[in-house]
Amino acid sequence: MECKLELSVFRFDAKTDFLPYYKKHIIKIDKSKTLNDIFALIVKDDVSFGYPKDELAAIKLNGKALFTTITVAEIVENFGKELILEPLSTKRVFKDMIINDDDFYASFDLLDAYVDSKDKTIFKQYILYHYASSVLDLVDDFQGDALFAFAYDMIQKYPARKKEILSVVANEYTGVFLHVRLCDKVYPCAAQVEQKIISLKNEIILHKPFANKLIEKFSHQIES
Repeated sequence: MECKLELSVFRFDAKTDFLPYYKKHIIKIDKSKTLNDIFALIVKDDVSFGYPKDELAAIKLNGKALFTTITVAEIVENFGKELILEPLSTKRVFKDMIINDDDFYASFDLLDAYVDSKDKTIFKQYILYHYASSVLDLVDDFQGDALFAFAYDMIQKYPARKKEILSVVANEYTGVFLHVRLCDKVYPCAAQVEQKIISLKNEIILHKPFANKLIEKFSHQIES
């Protein structure tokens, strides 16, 4: 079944534009298609439009981070027919929906010494959660929620390296205790990721291998 969508699409080219702007598009598309197909229709109208095309491509739709494989039917059901399309980070955009994600991979480097290079594939799957967090805009060098979920996975995979991994994410100024809930920032709700981060906090609090004020503050408030 075909439906009509009204789009406000973020546009910015770091090479030529001084300020970003939003371009309006009205399209008709079958509900069985995906967000990637919406992008393809935008390109037909404007060949200069840039968007991510890799397997884990993601953007923000009406303020929520999601993967571009989402179907139009699911979009309409959960977001309606008036849509705002933006890159995962408007601060790091260099061409429309495409961003510079060097900061995301810099987070992986914090645990690089304690994991295998092949584990980077697992880390990549958490890209949504890195850019969905509002803390990223408030705290310089914030490690990111992607790293925290990844750290939980790596502790399960390499239990002998738990202490070293926890020592990284327990950082008082950039670590896991700065995390805030993501459920209203991503689609679908990040329940599994939230649970991993809660478990990671509890590991730090229970074992208290590191001395910092945040751990002491939360030591009597273990999340369940």
